[in-house]
Order: sequence, then C-alpha cells, then structure tokens
Amino acid sequence: MIQELGIMLCKEREKMGEKQKSLAQGIISISELSKLERGTLEIDYFTLQALFERLGKSIDKLELAISSEEYECISYRAEIEDSIAEWDHERLAELIAGYDACNDKERPIHIQYKTALQAIARYMQGDDYASCLRSMEQALKCTLNNDWREAVRTGQRLCNQEIRIIIVAAYCMWKLGDTSELSGQLEQLGSYILHHYTDTEEQAKVYPHCTWLLGQLYLGKDMVEDAYVICRKGKESLIQNGYLSPLWEMLRLEEACLEKMGRQAELEQCRKYQAAVAFLCTRTRKGNMQLRLPASGARVGEDGASLLDYEKAGVRVESDMIAAFWKSSFQGEFVITNELIRDLRKAKGLSQEKLGEDICTQSTLSQIENGKRSPNKKNLYQMLKKMGMKRENYYGFIEANDYELYEKVREYHRCFPKGQTKKAMKLLDEIENGVDMAKAVNRQFVGTGRISKRTANGELTREQANEQLRELLHLTMPPMNSGTMIYRVPFRMEYTIWNHIAINLREDGKVKEALGIYDALMQCYKKSRVLMQHHAVPGLTLYINYTGFLEVHNELEKAEAIGKEGLHHSLECCRGDFAGDILANLSLVYGKQGLADVEETYLRYGYYLLCLYDRKNITMKLQSAYQDKFHKEID
Repeated sequence: MIQELGIMLCKEREKMGEKQKSLAQGIISISELSKLERGTLEIDYFTLQALFERLGKSIDKLELAISSEEYECISYRAEIEDSIAEWDHERLAELIAGYDACNDKERPIHIQYKTALQAIARYMQGDDYASCLRSMEQALKCTLNNDWREAVRTGQRLCNQEIRIIIVAAYCMWKLGDTSELSGQLEQLGSYILHHYTDTEEQAKVYPHCTWLLGQLYLGKDMVEDAYVICRKGKESLIQNGYLSPLWEMLRLEEACLEKMGRQAELEQCRKYQAAVAFLCTRTRKGNMQLRLPASGARVGEDGASLLDYEKAGVRVESDMIAAFWKSSFQGEFVITNELIRDLRKAKGLSQEKLGEDICTQSTLSQIENGKRSPNKKNLYQMLKKMGMKRENYYGFIEANDYELYEKVREYHRCFPKGQTKKAMKLLDEIENGVDMAKAVNRQFVGTGRISKRTANGELTREQANEQLRELLHLTMPPMNSGTMIYRVPFRMEYTIWNHIAINLREDGKVKEALGIYDALMQCYKKSRVLMQHHAVPGLTLYINYTGFLEVHNELEKAEAIGKEGLHHSLECCRGDFAGDILANLSLVYGKQGLADVEETYLRYGYYLLCLYDRKNITMKLQSAYQDKFHKEID
C-alpha cells in the first residue's frame, strides 16, 4: 500500500525544484525512483521514509494500511531502539543478528542502519570512541559518496538516519578532543536542517541533538552566551512539537549556561522544569532516556529511589548521549490490512468461503487473516469493496495527494491546546478548499470541525452534536447487526469522532456511557498486533480522557492503572506535552485515595510540564486548583 505515496513524493520533489538524482543518490537508482513516483514500484517503508526525509518531510503524520509482513519490519526496529534505550547490549546483539531476515538486506539504507547498530553495540560493550567514530564513518559511506563533512558543507540532501550518524560521529570526535573544526561543521549542519527540513516535526528529531552538541562545544570554549542561545533554539524546537528527547539534556545544558551567567531567577525555573522531566522519566522502568549513575551504571529507579533522591544525595545522574541521539518522537499510525479484512469479515457475519468467492480460495484468505500471507492490492480492494469499504488510501485525518494539506491538519490540531480557535477555523477553511469533499474521510474531518465549533457556540446541544457526529462516523464505520460499536481498529478520524462523542456524553453527565466508548476503543487497540506506540496520536488523548473519566466515576484503581499506562505511552512516543495532563489527572486520583503528598507532587510536576510546553489555557486552571487545595502558590 505504501508505494502509493510515491505520487505525493514526486509532487513535493517537483514543487521544491529537486532533481531525481539528488534525491535518489545512494538510496535507490533513478529508474527505481521514476517507477516509485509513478506508483508502479513496491518499496519498503524505511527506504520510502528516507526519501521523504531528504525532502525535509515526515511521513509520521500519515496513517498507513500495511501488511503483517511490513509491520513486522517496523515493530522490529522499535524493539531495537528499546534495547538501546535500555542499554541492553545482549538483546541488541540478538536483534542485529536477525535484522536481515525481516528487511531488504540489499538496500543501502538497511546496510547503513545495521552498520551503525553494530558500532553502537560494540560501544555499549566497552569499545572506545575512536572505534565508534570509524564505524559510524563507514556507515555513512553506504549512502554518501563524499565525506560527511563535505556533504554537510555542500548542502547535500540528507535523511534523518544520515544526520543522526553524523551527529554520533561528531560526538565521538568531541569526546576524543578533535574539535578544531567541529564547531563550524555543526553550525553548517544546523543551518542545513533549519533550511531543508521545512516540516518542523521532522526538524525536531535531529536539530535539538545538533544544538546540544554545539552548545557543549561553545561552553567548552567559554562562549557562554553563544551556548545559551543555541541551547534555547534546540529546546524551543522540542517544545513547539511536544517532543521529550533530548529535552532533559537540553535543560542540563541550559542550567550550566545560566549558572555561569548568574541569572538566578531563570536558573530556578529551569531546575523546576528539569525536575518535572526527570520525575516523568522515572515513573516507569522503561523510559525514553538512558539515565544512569556514572559510578555503577545502575538504572535509575532500580532500588526504588527516584532521580531526585540521587540528586539530593549529591550524585550526578547523567544521560548517555549515544542512546539519546538514537531516540526521537515517532507519530506514525498503522493499520494492518490482514487484521482489517478479518475484523470486517467477522463483523459482517461472512464466512471465509463467502468473502473469498471469485477473489481467492478459502485457504488463501485464512493465511491472509493469520498474517502468514500478504494480500495483493487487487484482492485487497475487491474484498474491502465487497464488505462496503470504499476507502483505498489510508493517509490519516484527510485523504489527499498534497503534503501541504497534512501539514495544515497538524497545525489545526495544535491550535486547540493553545486556545487558538480563530486560527484553527481559518486552517479548516483552507483544508476544506484543498481536499476532495467527495471522499468520505474528508467530509468527516471538515464536518467534525464544524460541529465542534457550532456546539461550542451554543448552536447545537451536545445531544444534537452527537447525532450528527454518528452520521459522519457511519460514512466509514457503519453499525453492524451484532450491535458491537467498535468492531475494528478505528482510523484516526474515526477515533477522533468517537472521542468527541465521549466528551459530549461526559459533559451531559453520562460518564458511564462515555467510559463504555473508551473501554471498547482500548480493547480494540490492544487486540491488534500493532503496538500502542504506533497508535501515538489517538493514544495520547485516549489515555488522558480515559484516566480522567474513570476518576470522575470513582473507579480509582483502574484510573491509576490507565494513567500509568498513559505515562508509559508518552515516554514510548517521546511526547512530553500530553504527559502533564496525565500527571494532573493522576493527582486527582491520589487525592481521592487520601494520598495528599502524592497528589501534591503529581499536580506540581504536571503543572511544570504544561508550563514548559506553553499550555497556558490549562496551567491557569492547575494553578488555581493547587492554591485551593494546598493554600499556597504552586511556584
């Protein structure tokens, strides 16, 4: 299914005035790129991702329907990144050994990835920085014809993976004391990222890492003001996109700069933010940062103590930047076509023989539904059409071939946490004018936005709004005779509509009915093979609202469990912006449980996180709630 994105890739490349040669160089041949851009070539997800990244674009914001086999490759990489974050070199070695079995080992992007992993694995086992540097430079040669320094100087098109490897190589050079020209090279790399990575989501995956290292170099030369300025730029990139890694490291650097500049008030605020991020990342044993004790290498939290306990004892807790460089936010959304066929068939009450009639044999369909065989494009479309699903592309909240429209959708959603409703409505108008409103998913997106606005203005009751929302939902998820509300993993827009319906029910006092929706959604997501971290966007709001509604309904034990799952989800997705909401909801749970000290801690750190991510519309409420509850200012 993902080869259909080649048409969008072609449109973006031509819009930017890029030649096929500069985009394809070192990744695929020009003839392959031509076929891909015509939609006639099947290509693996990571090679396609690298091509989009060379244009400075992110395909994370898109929702893709892929086969079980394709998803296996994606989830395999997630396991690899987890093993690095956990600093588990034995598990990493096992995963590297099996990498070729589920990826196209002939593709340069995979050879490069594996070479870089082998360098990290050796470093984790005690190899020095010089060995790591040599291996990273060898990895870069898989896709770059020139030395990486020359590639950066000339502005050669680079994908995210190439930039990460360059940053790790530069980090090793810094550790080895080879810094004579490194500042200039990193300045050029930072300028390249800002200029060419026009998608801020993709930019934030590599730019902060570059600025952190550059800031360290400046600080080492006693260029404190320069270090502070570049640190703030990297930090702002993370905050604007809600990202978490390497925010803790950026705050450490900012702290060092502020100390040297004697800016006490800002230093105190920085330390509060730092404590909040540290608190979040020690709420679960499997975090997104490798926080380690320099003396023993023990994982923070293994003995029951928090990072703050170690800090109070005078022990400096550090992050291993090799791991931090390899971790970033991932917002991709996947629906496995094999599961989609199975769930739709069962909801329709069709036998395998009946569905496969005139399309494929019962045996073939059984293998497809069990994930042992991938459906070809023609058969997939025929089966979906037979079951009443006309949608052929799975690109997220809308369906379009213009990437800019997806960027506008992202910006539209970012308006609401900041209270920018006028800007949101302007973007909605632009999106409606740019999409094909004959497509059901586009009507769902625009219609949901209009209904929400009319409800907020008092033009619709919440009950009327829900009636209209259900009509929109039924365009793609019609009710079944079984009466099951949610009989397959919902697409992003379908989830959004369910979420709006649940919120309206809650506002009308029908909390139990709203919880029924969240129960069904969670069960459906967990039944799928797709990891929750690959349902990043819906997962964030689902965990927040589910926890909050359970607390209102006084199901405190379950609310606490779901809230903790939500924190884990935030860490896996490297998103810190919504984690503050979850901490705040958990504080209410602990308050009802009579745990006043825990309640105060969670509320305070939730407040600091939301302040850090500039969520002014919520922080004022938390500030007031804290004062009412604890009779003192939160700051």
